[in-house]
Amino acid sequence: MKLWLAIALSIALLACSPGEFSGSLDQRLPAKPGGLLQVDLDLGEAARSERVTLDVRSHDADEVWAVADVSGPGASAVSFRLEHDDTGVRVYGRAGGLLSWLFGGPSVQLRVFVPREFSVDLRSASGPIRVEDVTGSLRARTADGCLDVRGAEGPVRLRTRGGAITVTEVQGAVEVRAQDGSIELGWITGAVDARTGQGNLSASHLDGRAELRADSGEIELRDVRGEVSAKTESGAVYASFLADPSGSIETQRGSVEVSLPAAAKLALDARSGRGRVEIGAGLDVDGARGEDRATGTLNGGGETLRIYTARGSVRVEPR
Repeated sequence: MKLWLAIALSIALLACSPGEFSGSLDQRLPAKPGGLLQVDLDLGEAARSERVTLDVRSHDADEVWAVADVSGPGASAVSFRLEHDDTGVRVYGRAGGLLSWLFGGPSVQLRVFVPREFSVDLRSASGPIRVEDVTGSLRARTADGCLDVRGAEGPVRLRTRGGAITVTEVQGAVEVRAQDGSIELGWITGAVDARTGQGNLSASHLDGRAELRADSGEIELRDVRGEVSAKTESGAVYASFLADPSGSIETQRGSVEVSLPAAAKLALDARSGRGRVEIGAGLDVDGARGEDRATGTLNGGGETLRIYTARGSVRVEPR
């Protein structure tokens, strides 16, 4: 009886006092460039992804500055802990109590500023993660939320179970995995390895080897350089190249359209299991041509570009 009375009283307090608890964090810790920031933000399984955000960006100071804004029902249950040593800074965020997320739960926004040359290792159990203008290795993962990286120098590794991934303006290798969500990549210099289970995958202005996989979704490549391996089980594929292409493009169900420089040198192997293969005017293939295939060389030959669809058409045309 006493337990139920305590629970009822807690609910009444949350409902009647608006608000209205509020909590905050504003702490600065010294940190030399070249260190590591680790963030572990886990507010419990009941936390709503739309009410929890984690933002990390660089600033011109030799310190890590952590700022958290917490407001709304259950805010008093959210707590943070910071640790630091010679290797870097660690930030932990937790929420306790059975009633923390009743009535929508608190709104939690954690922002962390790091020196420009600083590696980051981020984990959030829910909610989006955004990272901007960092130099160093970057790793981020969230169970339920989007990932957004803009402006980075160094290897990037991202994971999300349910959410989209966006990566732009990166110098370094990029590896991303989305279980259920789209992936968008742009202006990346370095190798790319991107895979999604359910969702479209688009990439533009890639300079480096790219390996792209989608279990179900369209793949779009625009203005790329370097070797490409693009494959989807179900969806169309479009690719445009700025230089001599190489690699493979494949879909089991969908059409394929490839755009090449008119002077591109390559060995072409384009086939369709159930569909037509068309070569646009201005591209002369020196080799075998048929309704469902085109194999041979363009402009004297070069690296091999393989194109295949099991069910769909293939079209190769000049830019």
